[in-house]
Amino acid sequence: MKQILMMVLLGAVACTKPEVEGPQEHGKSGQGIVQGRVVDSQGKGVANAEIIANSTDMYDKTTTGYTDGQGNYRFKVPTGIAEGSYTLSGSLTVKYHNRNYRMVLYQEDTRAFSAYDGAVRNFVFRLTGKRTANDDETATPLGATLEVYHDFNHIALENIELTLEPEGPLVDGSTGKKLVTMMPRGDYHIKDIPLGKYTISARDKVTGRRLGVSIQDSSRDYAPSVTALFEDEDFEGSEHFRLGLLVGVL
Repeated sequence: MKQILMMVLLGAVACTKPEVEGPQEHGKSGQGIVQGRVVDSQGKGVANAEIIANSTDMYDKTTTGYTDGQGNYRFKVPTGIAEGSYTLSGSLTVKYHNRNYRMVLYQEDTRAFSAYDGAVRNFVFRLTGKRTANDDETATPLGATLEVYHDFNHIALENIELTLEPEGPLVDGSTGKKLVTMMPRGDYHIKDIPLGKYTISARDKVTGRRLGVSIQDSSRDYAPSVTALFEDEDFEGSEHFRLGLLVGVL
């Protein structure tokens, strides 16, 4: 009888699976496990992206993970009884023309999740469009902003046509496209420009006259064109990028 009982106990132990933090089946989350994938616009995995779990209950309480070479990430948040819930955010720091640009990753699912339940969340590294699926038209897009100041005594803002020609690859290594755009009526901003280095020129669309351009705060005279990089807005690592442009008569 003792021999039979021992065999039953050994069989039960053999059938018990150890708790491991390996990949979850079918993309399901586990207890406190946060995981997902970061891809670029072509669906290729993005390495070294930073994913941060932000507590919704305690200020400045975060847990951070990073993607591997295939764009996958997986980490665990604390699962104590008072841990509450979390939201996720993602970013990627890219070195471009000897500058570090901290780029926000697009997020489709922004729902908060229980620390105990964990979550599966995917991100996309792209240069334009919404930052999250919940953004409306008033939200700041992923792309950079060109802020234009013009000589209003001689030029009507709505007549200004700007041309931006990429100088080499964009910040993600892709080939940029020539952008030709009019200034929006009553707005001094051209928004959602793919981050890169551009040669910029301007003309009066009504008269066909070429206009002069200069970078704000450069103390340089107007020229037929300028070549410049967009910069971090206000401080390094701000995740917003702008360039101030002066437009006047040559």
